[in-house]
Amino acid sequence: MNDVFGYIAYGENELYHRGALLSALKLLHHCPTARITVATDRSELFRGYPIETMLITTEQKEQWSFGGRYHFGIKAGTMRELLRRADRLLFMDTDMYPVGDPSKGFHSISAIHSIMRLCEGKHRIYQRALPGKNISIGGQVLTGQEPMWNSGIVGIHRESLSAMVDAFAAIKVVHEVTDTWAPEQFGLGVALSQNGRTISPHRLPIRHYNTRGKKQFAEPRVHAFFNAYGSVPVGQQVAKAGRYRLWRTPLDLWHQKHRKSL
Repeated sequence: MNDVFGYIAYGENELYHRGALLSALKLLHHCPTARITVATDRSELFRGYPIETMLITTEQKEQWSFGGRYHFGIKAGTMRELLRRADRLLFMDTDMYPVGDPSKGFHSISAIHSIMRLCEGKHRIYQRALPGKNISIGGQVLTGQEPMWNSGIVGIHRESLSAMVDAFAAIKVVHEVTDTWAPEQFGLGVALSQNGRTISPHRLPIRHYNTRGKKQFAEPRVHAFFNAYGSVPVGQQVAKAGRYRLWRTPLDLWHQKHRKSL
């Protein structure tokens, strides 16, 4: 079975690229045999690491974002291409990072079952905007009552590639009708719930820094890691990454709160 861990890192923000690389190094610490592919427009940043890269071209970014109108369309299109290279894909956003071995997650992925980060429930904007618009995914007309699944983590089988294609086909029109950032994950959750397929939330040892306070703490630490260790041998970087802290202690929380009050 060709099991692949996937990341997507593109654009000018260095945090996305370094975040993906640090997460991958942590992954290699906990799962040394992991096969990792990073889809990126800056493959040189990952050169020399035991990581495969898949180039995201300027033309693909233009096409998948619908001419720059929907940024997260690039994520949807790229994830689809990553899945073409795997039997089972376990995808993580660049602000997700393992604190243990997440490879057991592959055992939960099958042709009829996927895992995603969590279920966010029904979305009020979609409930108001979608009824009567006759927008469909995989033949299912959207009512706005469909639950939203968060795509920060996605575990999906190659047999579900057609579902991902169906989801992508509806992204542009859903975005035009709702003007939200979430059609990518909304559509994917709907598609992976059709035709006998099911989704469950992941239960993997993975943390994140995708909230404002967590990101304010983690971002300088991500950069500090590579400033300190980016030139040492890869094996040493993996060992350092495995012990490197990106989460906040109670004292860190106190310092953040204190700084805001000044």
